[in-house]
Amino acid sequence: MRNILLVLFLFITTSSFAVTFDGKFIQGSFILGKVDPKSEVTIDSRKVKVSKSGYFVFGLGRDRKNDVVIKINEKKIVKKV
Repeated sequence: MRNILLVLFLFITTSSFAVTFDGKFIQGSFILGKVDPKSEVTIDSRKVKVSKSGYFVFGLGRDRKNDVVIKINEKKIVKKV
């Protein structure tokens, strides 16, 4: 039983996916995000640099009309603008 719980715990923690955003997804906004430092982040198909602490930043144009497509390690997030 103990081994089963250990395997289950390892499976859940290794496949976790966490990202946080600070900022509003509206036209003209500046967004600060935080992910695992080893993550690869793309915003609208453009690679974004991730700091050693896991932070990344991007801005939304003041004339933007489309949703923001964010990929983190090939997992897709779409935010409405």
